[in-house]
Order: sequence, then structure tokens, then C-alpha cells
Amino acid sequence: MLAERLRIARDLHDIVSHGLGLITVRAAATRHLPKPAEVEAALTDIEEASRHATAELRRMLTVLREPSAASRRAPVDNLDDLPGIVHTASLAGLRPRLTIEPLGPVSQGVQVAVCKTVREALSNAARYAGPTDVGVRVYRDGTSVVVTAADTGPVDEWRASPGAGHGLAGLRERVGSLGGTLSTERVDAGFRVTARIPDEAV
Repeated sequence: MLAERLRIARDLHDIVSHGLGLITVRAAATRHLPKPAEVEAALTDIEEASRHATAELRRMLTVLREPSAASRRAPVDNLDDLPGIVHTASLAGLRPRLTIEPLGPVSQGVQVAVCKTVREALSNAARYAGPTDVGVRVYRDGTSVVVTAADTGPVDEWRASPGAGHGLAGLRERVGSLGGTLSTERVDAGFRVTARIPDEAV
């Protein structure tokens, strides 16, 4: 198991880390060049997003190389992180809108699942629909916490870049392990993800 973790860590470092580093350097190298304001803003967002992704990747590599460090160094997501998650998605070009209604006490496991749902939904929207509008809503329905993320569909001429499909599958497993359900559906031209999670803190 440790050997496999180390192999994955090496592969991630060699393939992903180097690529992100090149993106950051190339974006930063354009700072002094004359360019339209919208191009400058886009390059600034690319540089900031790649630096953030690089920092997250380094944290994950530490966890892979030192399994015992996971609980020590990996921060646990909570509802206070949602504005930051949404802001990061805006750096990728999305136009997200976050609404959090009063929830009362929410157990830690449910908070993590909520954050994972929002991250995955925004990531999917960025890949499939491009710089589109996404409405994210978190609210309570009886003894369950519900998360919805709905985009308005692909922008003109956007070319989708689908992933392997593991993100939603893993998310469905996480939500299911808490006794909840994850559903996806087309809504007009867009796509909606809904997670309904029983909240044991109630």
C-alpha cells in the first residue's frame, strides 16, 4: 500500500505539478506585456488559480507520502469554506451564486459532504459548460441538508472537456455512506446536481 502511494505521488508530481508550474510561469511572464484589459484579467485569474491548485497538490502529495500526516495536515472542510470554494470556481471563469439558508447545527461529516458536492458540481460545470452561470443553494429540509447546484448550460461554441466520471461516482458513494442520495438531471439547457443528506446533528 505504501509503495503504491509513493508511486502515485511520483506520477502526480511528474505529470501534474510540472504542468501547473509551467502554466503559472507562462501566465506570470506576461505581466509586463501590453494587452487588452480582459486578457490581463484572464491571465491574472489563470495565474492565481494555478498557484492555488499547486498548493493543494503539494498538500495532497504530503498526505500520500506520509499517510500518518493526513489527520495532522489535511484541513477538514466545513460550511465556512463554501464562499472560498465558490470564489475559486469564479477564477476558472464560472459565474457562481451561493445561497446558504439557516441550517442550525450540522454534523462534521455532513459539512464535508456538502463542500465536496459543491466542489464537484462547480468543477463539472466548468468542464462541460464553460464560463456559465451556476446557482448553488444549501438549505435544510426537515432532518436533511440539501445542496443543489444548477448551471444554465454551455456558452456559445464551448467545447466540453469531460473527465473520467469518477468524481460524481465517488461523490455518490460519499453521500450514500451518510444515508443520503445524489441525483443529476438535465434542466432546460443546463445541468443540476442535488444531494440530500440526513443530518444526525438534529
